[in-house]
Amino acid sequence: MPDYPTVDAVLPTPIATMREELLEATKQIAEIRRTTPLHYELRLASERVDLTIIWRRHYSGAWRWNTSTLTVDGTPRERARDFDDFVRIWTDPDVLSRPNGRSEIPDLTPMSDETQLPDMVRRALDTMRDSARRKGTDSTINAFAAATDSGYTIQMSGPKGTLHLNFKPARRSPESWTLAPRHAFQVFDANGMDCTSKFRGNLMSAMTDMFGFSAVPAARGKAGHARQASVTNSVQVRRHTVIRV
Repeated sequence: MPDYPTVDAVLPTPIATMREELLEATKQIAEIRRTTPLHYELRLASERVDLTIIWRRHYSGAWRWNTSTLTVDGTPRERARDFDDFVRIWTDPDVLSRPNGRSEIPDLTPMSDETQLPDMVRRALDTMRDSARRKGTDSTINAFAAATDSGYTIQMSGPKGTLHLNFKPARRSPESWTLAPRHAFQVFDANGMDCTSKFRGNLMSAMTDMFGFSAVPAARGKAGHARQASVTNSVQVRRHTVIRV
């Protein structure tokens, strides 16, 4: 099949943007060629990592992501979760086989004095610990609360992964605390990768799957002590450009 020459001046915007972002992140220029009138292929390869991305022209004229492959040391691997995940793999290919090497879990600092927690957060934390004891799994589950930039988060970790419950001040009642209206919880698998979407917003299902029991907190609780100074989340804001490879 003949190659169709690529002219940078008319290179579709999403493909040109991807090339520039990959150049910035990897310091290497991706090879781009037009393989058919309806397809572009991007390839970026190092000694160990080989990435290909295929774009196809939609009937509307827009160029859309069609398919992609990722090979490490000659072996096909699972797709990267996003652009930053691919950069981690490119920079350190062994990260794929290293436990927690690609972890997305935010780095939280446990509260040194849990009596300073708002009543609702403290009760939710106690309930989760009590449920673990009754289930007989408290020796394998670790639960703590941490102050964050936007409120408080309870982290519960076990062999199957980690759960975060996020609390914020209630909108109409600032003296009360409630589960965050959006992103009330996050779930990370045993490798630290975000799998929240798997549970479709069902917190009870997430807790049962992860820990074998459910200890869902009440919707709202009154404030306890004044909130301590927040800590900075170590996980940076994700790029808007997603690279599913």
